[in-house]
Amino acid sequence: MRSVPSPVVVVTSSLDEDGQCFKRGVTCSSFTSVSMQPPIISLCITKPSRMHSLMIRTKRFAVNVLAQEQVHYGVHFSTPAKDEEDQFNAIPHTLGLADIPLIDGAAGVLQCQAYDVHTIGDHHVWYGEVLDAHIHGNNGNQPLIYFAKSFHSVGDETFMKAFEDTTLLFEDWTHEAHLRMSWNYVKKYGEEQATPIIRNGIHKYNEQNKEKIERGYHETVTRFYISQVALAIKKCDPNATFEEFLAVNRHLTDRQLLFKYYSTDLINSPVARLRYQAPDLQPLPE
Repeated sequence: MRSVPSPVVVVTSSLDEDGQCFKRGVTCSSFTSVSMQPPIISLCITKPSRMHSLMIRTKRFAVNVLAQEQVHYGVHFSTPAKDEEDQFNAIPHTLGLADIPLIDGAAGVLQCQAYDVHTIGDHHVWYGEVLDAHIHGNNGNQPLIYFAKSFHSVGDETFMKAFEDTTLLFEDWTHEAHLRMSWNYVKKYGEEQATPIIRNGIHKYNEQNKEKIERGYHETVTRFYISQVALAIKKCDPNATFEEFLAVNRHLTDRQLLFKYYSTDLINSPVARLRYQAPDLQPLPE
């Protein structure tokens, strides 16, 4: 099914509790029309999911069909949010029926009343009756299409395009995002060819976000994680998604991993920042 083109949508909902509007969104690539009379659509949400729990309570949601230039929104809403995080803080939006957030500039928006829901395998399948629909494709907002030609999930495709276009939201440029970027490039090009591509990509992204960057590019740290990602790829199922890869390589998310091999003095030295330095505590695993 990864070979079947499909629109990328962000499903949104909200709950008014104690005078505060709690808003949530999640990227979804499984979305289709089910019935014309009445107008019913379906979508799938991975379980477990806080979004599913919210929709159980609200019984209302919106399907925002992302436009081609909204790749970074697809990345943003595919990244798990913290409980207290306002996912819409940097996302232009308006409030629709039941104060559900509607993403500005989307190719189309469908506001829905929950019709039914089933749990099938590892997903919750939601059916929604469309109460209101607006299509904006005629204004030049063509829909973003997911087609897994060389990547493994909608998260990877949207993430890599946003990174390369430097449209990836800065708050989404986390340590895990660095790992995802390295994983994609190393799988596609191999460690040796991927290294300069990764280096140039980070420099380009940092330049676009220079007012927000605090530490800047570090050659030794970057090369260290590229080597560890490449080593983990060799030991992992070649068909694994990034999420599956990371699940069996959680050590890569440990920010102290670097310091098992490098002293703080060496990592903090100007020479290590500019040029790759071999570890001074113990050799890297092979």
